[in-house]
Amino acid sequence: MKTLINEFKYKNRWYPQPIDWYKDNLKILSSSAENERIICNFAYNMQYIEFIEKELTDLKLSSVILTMLYKTYIITSMGIIESLFSYLLKEKGQWKVSCWDEICTFQANEKVIDSEQYMIKNILCKKCEPKKIRMDLDSMIKKVESKNLLNIDHSIFPALKQLRELRNRVHLHIGDKYNDHDYNNFSWDEICLARKILYTIITCNEFCKDINMYKFMKVKIEKFDKEEFIL
Repeated sequence: MKTLINEFKYKNRWYPQPIDWYKDNLKILSSSAENERIICNFAYNMQYIEFIEKELTDLKLSSVILTMLYKTYIITSMGIIESLFSYLLKEKGQWKVSCWDEICTFQANEKVIDSEQYMIKNILCKKCEPKKIRMDLDSMIKKVESKNLLNIDHSIFPALKQLRELRNRVHLHIGDKYNDHDYNNFSWDEICLARKILYTIITCNEFCKDINMYKFMKVKIEKFDKEEFIL
């Protein structure tokens, strides 16, 4: 990390793996503008993950800054996974499709039944040509799991859903109690879980040409697993 300090003139400065390496290692053809965006964003964000790993290894940080790094790692990891899942679902013809356009909504007057208020809404829809519609990350995870689109251990999917909830913490107002804040929601266990899941997905046969590209993650996963076993 000290090689990155401006005042020091190191000949061999630390640098993450080149963007082109990440692009070339991903089994996605740049056959469309959307695919090209996914490939580029995958490479940029993986290089950032590599940098965060370097920070976590080499820097002595306050507990708050460390927690914020954990949060950034998890949010970035889930963004990478979401982009790969979106590609996979569309490539396999499993993306959500609708044949209806919503035109307008009709709302009836409120009714009180047994002291409870009720109201009826009707949506007017027009038939259209089949088109892809929005899928949120939760829907993507469920579809990838139910359709067996990835050759991975399915035990990761419950944990992936847990990380999805943490990813939503990008919205700073989310929380139920006064102590339901970032510092109490992101810890070493969560980042180790995120690292393991991200590694599992990006190294699976559907996406990866050479798993050695991600050895900077594998070393930490093996170390964590070993420490857990000793404990």
